Amino acid sequence: MKTQLSEKPGVVLITGSSTGFGRLTAETLARKGYEVYASMRNLTGKNAANAEALQALAKKENLKLHVVEIDVTNDESAERGASAVIEKAGRIDVLINNAGVMYWGITEGYTLEQARNQFEPNFFGVIRLNRAVLPQMRRQQSGLIISISSLAGGLTFPFFALYCASKQALESLALGYRYDLTAFGIDCVVVEPGPFATNLLETNDPPRDTDRAAAYGELGSDLQHLIQSLEGGMQDAQLVADDIAKLIEIPFGARPFRTIPGSDFGMSPLNTAKDQAQHGLLQALNLEKLEATKISDTV
Repeated sequence: MKTQLSEKPGVVLITGSSTGFGRLTAETLARKGYEVYASMRNLTGKNAANAEALQALAKKENLKLHVVEIDVTNDESAERGASAVIEKAGRIDVLINNAGVMYWGITEGYTLEQARNQFEPNFFGVIRLNRAVLPQMRRQQSGLIISISSLAGGLTFPFFALYCASKQALESLALGYRYDLTAFGIDCVVVEPGPFATNLLETNDPPRDTDRAAAYGELGSDLQHLIQSLEGGMQDAQLVADDIAKLIEIPFGARPFRTIPGSDFGMSPLNTAKDQAQHGLLQALNLEKLEATKISDTV
């Protein structure tokens, strides 16, 4: 099997790079010598200051760090942004699907429109970017797609049902891509952070059907206690960026499918059980050749 990133530094495209994991990962990888394309939407609008800050950092530290506009909820934007990177760099070695939002609240209070909005960046956005990048990776016969999932990709947190559903769907999608792409020397993995110090909680769109949400009475106070607990247990987001950097360095064929940075909230045994069941499924279907490596591990 082929190894990833045979020539360094590699070319990395990251979505959702204005703040949080995306911003830290862009800076971390650029400082390690990668040619990084940090994407975000609204470069001339709400993210103008974030884009300027990254460009200033690149100039100050002489980094190969570029800003590109991509709205992961828009087909044309995804294709245009990926094409711009390929035109300038000639290839894409790593795609990091980081853009996403987190909705939390009484589940019945969320409308169908809000449910679709939750899945748009977290699930469909990944499909858009993968479709924009994969033709180039298949031509290269190499590549790595890292999708930022969550512990919510396997555990269902109370009051976070829509977010958890989007991440659980993402993990099934990513594993399916992994099976499909093994023959091309392309790897597909997920990273499963728990509570980290980012602005993700602030991306919430509260339940719009306030009458239904209000009908749950005292559960509202339980929700606030949970949010306070999560905020009190926030870990350093740099851990996630560092684990992503380590994942990129692992050769194709040895890279785990799931990586949990920091505390695992008891998720690791569940991942192990899923690995065993998934392996058994492939054995029963006589499709073990689709397994590039063991499914989950820690970096």
